[in-house]
Amino acid sequence: MEVRTLDDVPASAFHLRLALVAGGGPFCDGYILGVIGVVLPVLVSSFHLSADATGLVGAASLLGVFMGGFAGGIASDRFGRKILYTVNILMFTVFSAAQYFCNSFAALLVWRLLIGIAIGADYPIATAYVTEFMPRRWRGPALSGLITFWWLGYVCSFVVGYTLLSFFPENWQFVMGSSFVPSLFLLLCRAGMPESPLWLMSVGRVTEARNIVKTFLKTEISFECVRPSVVPDSPGKVMGKLCSPRYRGLLIFVSAFWILQSAPAFSIHTLQAQILAQMHMNNPILAACVVTCFTFLGILPVTFGLINLIGRRTLLIWSFILAALSLLFIALWSGEAGWAVMAAFIIYSAVEAAGSGLQFVYPNELFPTEIRGTAVGFASSASRLGAALGTFLLPVGVAHFGVRATLFAAASLLALGAFISWRWAPETAGLSLSEASHITLS
Repeated sequence: MEVRTLDDVPASAFHLRLALVAGGGPFCDGYILGVIGVVLPVLVSSFHLSADATGLVGAASLLGVFMGGFAGGIASDRFGRKILYTVNILMFTVFSAAQYFCNSFAALLVWRLLIGIAIGADYPIATAYVTEFMPRRWRGPALSGLITFWWLGYVCSFVVGYTLLSFFPENWQFVMGSSFVPSLFLLLCRAGMPESPLWLMSVGRVTEARNIVKTFLKTEISFECVRPSVVPDSPGKVMGKLCSPRYRGLLIFVSAFWILQSAPAFSIHTLQAQILAQMHMNNPILAACVVTCFTFLGILPVTFGLINLIGRRTLLIWSFILAALSLLFIALWSGEAGWAVMAAFIIYSAVEAAGSGLQFVYPNELFPTEIRGTAVGFASSASRLGAALGTFLLPVGVAHFGVRATLFAAASLLALGAFISWRWAPETAGLSLSEASHITLS
């Protein structure tokens, strides 16, 4: 029996496998980006880093994500999702191993930059892959589930890193190189996954698209909503379409809210142990691990249906508001860090994680197949550039203006995110990909 589109295909074991394998990429992303936050105090003492150098090592991988996200998005729209889906994980594996063998600060910066490029490439590839296979009912939870995997990897990096440092004090290479293990496992798991049928159809490879649907989804579908072409559009044509009046407002919106989530979040999470130490918290590394673990209070409900229940728009607006209030409370706290500050950081981590579940949802739903990867890559690159600047500037800001003034600035960015979301965030819950990609912003 033929169903109308991939939006209407019943969920199957293949969809579960797809979600788990795709989630491995964000898991490795979170682990690789998070582990620097564990070893940063060790790096500071080992290399006698200044505030500028501390910010630079924290921002190096994020700068790489900026480069890789844009390039990966364009490449995935041009050459397809499948080949890059494997190549970028191979890069994870090689560069993770290289971190174990580096013995200088300069070498560490180079490897962090390169591994960031691989991470950035995975964002548009993996999310477009999931979007183009998943039924509409499960698309939002599946895409926010990728963020759950990201946070799982991030939390694991703190737990594993803290444990390894307990047994191997000062051995930052061992901790940094530990990302080789999940990267190698994921490389093996991704073998044998098919190409996206929507991408195949969009470049005129109709027979291949139908065969993949029949083989892996055990059904036949109509591709009438996809505009087939003979060859993929050139990168220049794709960028021209993305920046046209039709999509310009959507691109600005998804880039803006992603930047305003990521810039405070990455800087605070990466440097949280040092922030807590500045506020005289006992055992700040352990405290940062505890706070990070509570991110699941925010992201798990989103993954298990909250994103459909309350809608994308409401979730985005309130996550910004509550995150801003949490940081404002910490900024106004006049005493030493204690349970009140810990509770505020936990609330911030939970609601920020909940809102981050939309980072892969909105850009994948609002743009059509032929420019989806490029749109996600552009938005993720913009967000990571903001995150890199925030991570670099936060220790400098703390050194010159103090922790509380810097946190107040971060809360102001989140308040701006709440306003932008209230003004422009559309509601896409329950819409098909075709319907969502026809939304315009005035």
